[in-house]
Amino acid sequence: MTVLSPGRSWLDALQEYEATLRSIVAEYPQADLLELGGGRWPAFRQSELPDSVRSYTVNDVSEEELSRLPEGYEKACFDVTGDASAFQGRYDFVFSRFLAEHVRSGRAMHRNVYEVLKPGGAAFHLIPTLYALPFVINRLLPERLGQMALSLSPSRDISPKFPAFYSYCRSDTPLMRRMFKDIGYRRVEIRNFYGHSYYERIPGLRSLERWFSAIASQENWSWCSSYAYLIAYK
Repeated sequence: MTVLSPGRSWLDALQEYEATLRSIVAEYPQADLLELGGGRWPAFRQSELPDSVRSYTVNDVSEEELSRLPEGYEKACFDVTGDASAFQGRYDFVFSRFLAEHVRSGRAMHRNVYEVLKPGGAAFHLIPTLYALPFVINRLLPERLGQMALSLSPSRDISPKFPAFYSYCRSDTPLMRRMFKDIGYRRVEIRNFYGHSYYERIPGLRSLERWFSAIASQENWSWCSSYAYLIAYK
């Protein structure tokens, strides 16, 4: 039976996110961190912050979301594709999880991240990627129909659906590497993941998707990955 390559499953992407996050944070003693799109649900609780962290700032475009953060967090309300000049060169490490698909310009987001990083700093993003079929459908369908389609996945019960544009949401492709190089990043690591949970309630499609994803992971077909880690160093 064809199976997903080790470390290439969408579940690996989710389950290894925190460990990957912590491993990059550990590279920076006295690190100043910025989480993009953290809203009311930041990746780290105050009690869980690594000892090497000096400051932890949570960003969101919504003042209301930031107002629901527990006490103790620094806050930065700005659009990640807009004017971030007030935060230029301030952070050692900038990260996000499932934010990039919701911004209208992925290039503008990654350019702003580059600008707010200190020299030698790093960025880490977990993103869904095109051209996984559920995300293509999500991109093309009107919002109401997209919500109905994605409701087939049990995981959609845990969070609301926001408009998704998937600008520069690709895995290890020439398009992505050229974009990071043009912005000025000195080193980029991109890790592909495959499969998803969107067909779990449709037995025939579920089996077909698992078979295809296993082949795609073994062949490292970037064009049909479902998620990716983007790690970029300034």
